[in-house]
Parts: sequence; structure tokens; C-alpha cells
Amino acid sequence: MSSSIVSTDWLASHLDEPGLIVIDCRKSKPGITPPIDFYGKYQEAHIPGAIYVEVDDISDCSTGLPHMMPSAEAFTLSMSERGISNDSTIILYDEGDLFSAPRVWWMLTRFGATNVRVLDGGLNAWVKEQKITESGINTLEPASFHAKLEREVIVTAAQVKQSLGKTQIIDARSLGRFKGEQPEPRPGLHGGHIPGSLSVPFTELTQDGQIKSPQALKETFDRLGVNIAEPTIASCGSGVTAAALLFGLHLIGFEDVLIYDGSWAEWGDINEDYPIETQ
Repeated sequence: MSSSIVSTDWLASHLDEPGLIVIDCRKSKPGITPPIDFYGKYQEAHIPGAIYVEVDDISDCSTGLPHMMPSAEAFTLSMSERGISNDSTIILYDEGDLFSAPRVWWMLTRFGATNVRVLDGGLNAWVKEQKITESGINTLEPASFHAKLEREVIVTAAQVKQSLGKTQIIDARSLGRFKGEQPEPRPGLHGGHIPGSLSVPFTELTQDGQIKSPQALKETFDRLGVNIAEPTIASCGSGVTAAALLFGLHLIGFEDVLIYDGSWAEWGDINEDYPIETQ
């Protein structure tokens, strides 16, 4: 498996390793009412030593769109305050479905963290294996993180429009939402998808609660029509699970992927200059 993934057994044997930081980044999915209080769940039970980081708390939420990529200055501050440095060994976990951990992995690695991994199976696997958990709240002493983007990592709606018919676009939402047959969890959005995009539900990246093997990931992307040698834009509902697709492609060695950060929260709600397809 890729060095970007660790097993529960590996983590259990390295919990006391100096410089290791475990981050619980579970996040409630859109459309769930009331939202799941994962910070409360974290306080009830988490992997020993883990701190809690919610995607929204380290994102730019001032744009009118959910959890956009923050500025380097803002990310520098938020990571430093949480005790995270560029060379920390960082292990991220969600419930195991790759809903939110890959987004935090993407943000950290793009801003210069050098050793970030996702826990295969997440907390669900940890608990299923009856590994030790603890309750309460953990905090770390402030550290020094320096955030810097080495290259552009996101595209705008205008850039996506310019790329139609020229660049491969993959969509991490469910097939029903992609076709406009299921309602969007965010009120007021149209159904459908960006013209010419491919439906690649992020749920296809896991099986039986674990991340698929590299070979199985290759077969999955191939079955869904993705050319893993072609420059790609990843989209979803709001930019979170698009990072799961980017992470899955990273695990099989393909890195030429940008994220449309506004995703359907923007494209499905903007004016008629941005076309929509269904079916």
C-alpha cells in the first residue's frame, strides 16, 4: 500500500512515537438533520492522543460557499495554533469511508506538510478491532507551521467552463445526484452535473470498510471511464469528497488532478452561463 496510508495495527504500535500527531477529522455529511455532533462523539471516544479538527474550522467560510481553501496565512495560523508543524508525522482519520480525511490530507500536503497519512478503515475499523479508545479533549502546545502553495491546486468555475470538452472532469457525488434523480442535500441547487463530466462516486474507493488495493482502484477508475493518464479536474458537492477522488488517484501514482473547490454548491446555483446536464 502507499505510504500515504497506515493500518490500524501500525498506528497502535506507533502511538507513543515522538512527533506523531493523530487527528480526528470526522465530519457530518450534508443533508443530515440535525447534523451529527462529531466533536461530541470525539469527546466520548477517540484514538488515544488524538486532537479534533473539523474541516470548516480550518477553511475559508467567508465566501458564501462551504469550506473553501484558505489563504496560506490563515492556514499557517490555524495549524500553528493546533500544535502542527510541517515535519510532524500526521495521521488522519474519519469513519473509514474517506468522506473527510482526504480533504484534510489534501490541504496539509498542498500547504507543505511532508508526512501525512490516512488511517485505513478509520475509527470504525479501530473500534471493530477492539483497540483502545479514550474520552475527553486533547490539545497540543503551539508549534510553527509555514504554509506555502508550491503550485495552483484549485480551479474556479470560469476555468472549469473554459475546460469543457478539453479536460477530464470527475464527479464524486452519488450517481442519483449526478443524474438529477435524487435531490441535492443543500436546498436551492439544480440537479444534474457539469457537461461531459464522469460519475465517480467516492464510495467506490472503499470496500468492506477499507481502502481498495491499488489494483482494485485502477480497475474501479477504468470501469467508470476515467483515463488515469489524462489531466483531471475533480468535483463533488462542495469540494470535500472531490479530494477523496484525488487521493484515490494519488494512491495509484497519478498526480495531475486539480479540485474545483466551489463544486456543485457553486455550479448548481449560479447563472445560466454555466450549463448543466442530466442523465
